[in-house]
Amino acid sequence: MGSGVEHKDVVLAFLGASAALAGLVLVFLGLIVAAYGGLAGDTPRAVKLPLRRTGRVVLAPFAAGTLCILFSGAWLVWPGGGGGLYVATVSLFLAQLVSLAVAALWTLRELLWD
Repeated sequence: MGSGVEHKDVVLAFLGASAALAGLVLVFLGLIVAAYGGLAGDTPRAVKLPLRRTGRVVLAPFAAGTLCILFSGAWLVWPGGGGGLYVATVSLFLAQLVSLAVAALWTLRELLWD
């Protein structure tokens, strides 16, 4: 009986966590898009710009999470796993966490602080 964590357990945990985080980020991206869409057509560009920038920044953790889901799913169905897929899964999950923190701080700075 090994004392370490199996790669399959790590990949399954990252798959579930990435899906949950990507779903959460998608909700907030939807709120930003709804706020942008709710602006009048003649709203000055300077008013729209913070929402546009924030939307782009929030896309990063969603994209990283989606890629993590893709690579972890591929690792699970690939015969014998794949060393490169495992490393990509772990790297993308860490990138998702970091980009999520950056997106949260960016959103606070852009939308709440003057």
